[in-house]
Order: sequence, then structure tokens, then C-alpha cells
Amino acid sequence: MIWLFAQQMVNGLVMGSVYALLALGLTISFGIARVINFAHGELYMLGAFFTYVAAARFGYLPGVGISVLGMVAIGLLLDRLVLKPLRKGKMSLWAPFLATLAVSVILQNLAMAVFGPDPYLLSSPFAYNPVIIAGLVVTKQDILIAGVSLAATLLLTLFIKKGRYGLAMRAVARDRQTAALMGIGIEKVYMLTFALSAVLAGLAGALVAPKAMVDPFIGRMALLKGLSVVILGGLGNIPGAIAGGLVLGVSEALGAGFISAAYKDAIGYALMILVLLFRPEGILGKKMRRA
Repeated sequence: MIWLFAQQMVNGLVMGSVYALLALGLTISFGIARVINFAHGELYMLGAFFTYVAAARFGYLPGVGISVLGMVAIGLLLDRLVLKPLRKGKMSLWAPFLATLAVSVILQNLAMAVFGPDPYLLSSPFAYNPVIIAGLVVTKQDILIAGVSLAATLLLTLFIKKGRYGLAMRAVARDRQTAALMGIGIEKVYMLTFALSAVLAGLAGALVAPKAMVDPFIGRMALLKGLSVVILGGLGNIPGAIAGGLVLGVSEALGAGFISAAYKDAIGYALMILVLLFRPEGILGKKMRRA
């Protein structure tokens, strides 16, 4: 029983690190640009497909690097072609929601047209190499996922807290008009924000793809997981996104191990409902004063 608990904890932390990557992308796009990107799941899907195509020629790890570069381009295009025109006008609350929802459908249909509906298996030299650590079984892919996710999270945190453009992003998130008066390039900040958000989503897809099949529909569940984590951790809260991802991953893994794998997703969503009921601002979110 103790071994099963420990094994499921490890499994949950691995998946939780992926959920955290997804949630971080959503968190920075909302926290800085006030946009909940409903195409985020399709960015995850594109990251997996970019890696699949690149890995067939260059190998898995170079394929991940090429996928990251591709996701930078996709994030910039999303901002320049879709969101920037909305910002120029009087953007309503629903405009980015509807626009990114439309983008998600377009990307999904494009993936269907190019790859078809059948799933693909992304080959990785790490996926089927088990490693036993203190009696616990993990694959090298699991270690890679945890390591890359941790590194990406630390780099993003340092960049936002210490980097020049990170400070500019924080200023825009706090007060866009004041930041503009201080000479900060608002549009450059938005471009960087959506490029980073797309990279985080695509990286999550590239890392998880060897453990699952890749198809045009995998973005749906990825978006739901990401939104769940954001709600758990607190909207716009980076430490909350990390904590929420780990909490969701561990709760799903423990539920699958001790109850049933069939209820894994239901357990995660039940946890989200409980958080909304008793702490609506999220695990690490700040409490809002009510009038």
C-alpha cells in the first residue's frame, strides 16, 4: 500500500508538472493581456505535431527544439493577426473569447486536413526505458518531463521577476496606461506574452506526446486541464498555477491508483468544484473584498 501510494505520487507529480506548464501559459496571457486564450489547447496539439514531424527527420530532442521555435512563430501570429486588431478597437469582454475560440476550431480543422483523424505515435528514445529509483519505477521520459518542466518554470519565474522585459510585463499587468507613460512598448510586451504562452503550451504537448497518441483532438482535454489548474491555483497567479498543476496531477494519480482510473478526470474536476465552493480565489489567489 505504501509503495503504491509513493508510486502514484511520483506519477502525479510528473503529470502535474505538465499541467503546470499548460496553466502557466494561460496565466501569463490572462495576467498580462487579460485574455483567456481558448486556442491554448490547440497550441498544445500543434506543439505535439510539430515535434512529430521534426522528430521523424532530426530525432526527438532536436524535434522538441524545432517545435519550440515553431510555437514562437505561432504565438506571434496569433497576437498580430487576431488579438492586435481587437485591441485597436474597443474590445468587448467577449471579443477575445470568441476570437480565440474561432482560432481553436480553425487550427483543429487544419490539423484534420493535414494529418487526418487517426492518431499518431511519436517515438522517443526515452519513452520505454524504465528506471528504478528506491523501488519506484519511472521512465526516462518521465524524468525528462519533470526536468524540462522544472527548468522552464524556473526560467520563466526568473525572467518575469528579474529580466528587463519581465519587469515590463509586470508593469503592463499592473497598469497598462501608466506603463505606456513610462515608455514601455505595450505591443512588444503583448507579442512576448503570447509567444511565451504558445511555447509553454507547445512544450507541454511535445513532452507528453511520446506517452500518449497524437491527434487533432488532444487539445480539448489539454485546455480543460489548463483551465482547471488556473482556477485551482488562482487566476493570473504564477505560483498558484504551479501549485494547482501539482495538486491536480497528484489527486488524479491517487484517485486512479486507489479508486479507479475510469474516474481520474472526474476526481480532478470534483476537486476544482470544492476549491470554487470554499476558496473561490484559488489555492494561492488573493481574497477579493466584497461590497
